[in-house]
Amino acid sequence: MSRAAGEAIAAPVAVSGLDRAKARRLPLALWFCAIVLLTGVFGRIMVTPLGHDEQIHIAAARLIFREPLYGALGYNHLPGLPLLLGGLYAATGAEHLLLTGRLLIFLCWIAAVSVMWLIATQASGGRRTIGAAFVLILMAGTLLGPAGTLVTNNFLPIPFALLGVHLFVVALDRRPIRSWTLFGAGFAIGFAVILKISYVFLVPPVAVAALLVPRGMAAAERFRRTVLPLVAGGILGALPGLVPLIGGPQTLYAHTVSYFTGGHLAYWQHSTAPKAMSAAAKMLVADGVWFAGSGLLAGVLAGTFALTVAQSGWRRLASWPILLVAGITILAAILSFAPTPAFPQYYEPPVPFLLVLALLCYRQLGEPAQRRMQPLIAMAGAIALAIILPRVLPAIPAAAKPDRWTGNVVHAQGAQIRAVLERAGVQGRVATLAPIMALEGQLPIYREFAAGPFVYRVADYLPPAQRRHFVTTSIRGLSPFLDANPPAAIVTGQEAELDGAFIDYARSRHYLAVDIGPQAQLFMRAAKPAAR
Repeated sequence: MSRAAGEAIAAPVAVSGLDRAKARRLPLALWFCAIVLLTGVFGRIMVTPLGHDEQIHIAAARLIFREPLYGALGYNHLPGLPLLLGGLYAATGAEHLLLTGRLLIFLCWIAAVSVMWLIATQASGGRRTIGAAFVLILMAGTLLGPAGTLVTNNFLPIPFALLGVHLFVVALDRRPIRSWTLFGAGFAIGFAVILKISYVFLVPPVAVAALLVPRGMAAAERFRRTVLPLVAGGILGALPGLVPLIGGPQTLYAHTVSYFTGGHLAYWQHSTAPKAMSAAAKMLVADGVWFAGSGLLAGVLAGTFALTVAQSGWRRLASWPILLVAGITILAAILSFAPTPAFPQYYEPPVPFLLVLALLCYRQLGEPAQRRMQPLIAMAGAIALAIILPRVLPAIPAAAKPDRWTGNVVHAQGAQIRAVLERAGVQGRVATLAPIMALEGQLPIYREFAAGPFVYRVADYLPPAQRRHFVTTSIRGLSPFLDANPPAAIVTGQEAELDGAFIDYARSRHYLAVDIGPQAQLFMRAAKPAAR
C-alpha cells in the first residue's frame, strides 16, 4: 500500500476521534452549566425573604393531620399542597417547616427542568443543545421571582402538568396505545389540578383528544384502552381533592369559590394597596409576563416554527398534538384573566405550554429547516441565559451558607420565642397573623389565625351565610375575642397593615415587649406569681 493511500485511510479515523472528543465535552459543559444554574436557583430559593402567602400554606401543611383543613384552618385552596408538604413533614419528622417547604420547591424545579429537557430532546431528535436552550427559556420568566421561590401552589403544578401532557401525547402517538402511560398522564394531570384549581384548563383539551384520537377506533375499544385508563388515573390523582368535596361540599365551596368571589374581592375593592382589578389593568399585568423573558422567547420560536411549517402545507400544522397543546395554551391564557385582582403569577401557566408548542412545531420541520432554525434557538437560549445569570449568580455563595437561609433564620426565631416564654414560665397559645413563627417554635396557635391574614382580613366582608363556614374573628372583634381567652404571647412584624390591632391590644393589656430581632415583635403576658 502506498503512503498516500495509507494517509487517506487514516484521515477519517483522526477526524472521527476529534468528533468523539467534542461529543464528550458537550455533555460535560452542559452538566457544568446545569450545576451552576441550579446551585444559583437553590441559593435564591433559600434566601428569599419569608413570603406573605407562605403563612397559609405552611400552617395548613403542618396542621392538616390534626385539624379539619377547611372547617378549622380556613385554607382557601384545594388540598394538594398541604397534603404533599404535610406528608413530607410526617414522613421525615421535619421540624424546620419553612426550610422543608423551600427544599420541596427546589425539588420541583429539578422535576420541571427534567421534564422540559425530556420533551425538548425527544422533539429535537436527541439534540442536547436544543434541550438546554428550551430549559433556559423555561427558567427565564417570572418563575425565578416569588412564584418559583416561595412555598405556594404557583410553581408546584408545573412539572406535573408538563409530565401529564407529555405522557398523554406519547401514549397516543405510538402504536399500540399505551394504557398504563395514559393512566400516568391522568394521574399527573389530576394531581396538578388539586395543587391549583386553575390547572383545570388541562382537562377539556385532553378529554376531547381522548375521544377523537386515534381516528377510526371502535367506541368500546376506545373506552377500554384510552378513556378508562385516563379517567382512572385522573380520579386517583385528584382523589385528595374529592375527599373534602364528599365530606363537606358546602364548606369546601365556601372556602374556595365563595371566598374568592365574595370576601376576598370585597376586601380588595376597599383596599388602597396597588392592584389590578379592571380588564385593562389585567392586560398590563399579562403583558409584563407574556411579552418579556420566557413568554416572548417562546412566542417568537413558536410563531417562527409554525410559519415555516405552514410554508410546506397548513395541514402539517393540524397534527393532533399541536392542536392539543395549542388548545391548552389558549385556554390557560383565557382563564388567567378570571381571578380578581390580578397578580403576575396568574399569567405564568400558558408559558411552559407555549414552549411545548414550539417544540412540537419544530418536530414537524424537515431536517434542512431544522438546521436553519438552530441558530435562532441558540440565540434564544443565549438571551435566556443573559436574563437568568444576573438573578442566580449572586445567590450562589448563599447556597453554601445555611445560617443565611430564610428557613433556618425563621426556625431560630421560633425557637427563640419558645425559649423566652419557657424562661418566663408563660404557657398558652400565641396570637399572630404569622403562624409560621409560632409553629417553627412548636407553640400552639389559634385556629382563627391559622390562615395567617387571609381569612382574618376578609371576615368583615363575608355575608352571614358564608361566615358560618369559617372559624375566624375580625379586626373589629379582635379585642373581645382575645379577652375571652387571652394569649400567652402576641407576635407581630410580618403584616404591617393588619398588625396594628394586635399591637394596640398588647399595649392596652400591659403585655411585655421583648426584643427578638428586627423582623418580628414579641409581646409576652406577665407570668402569674407562683402560689405559696
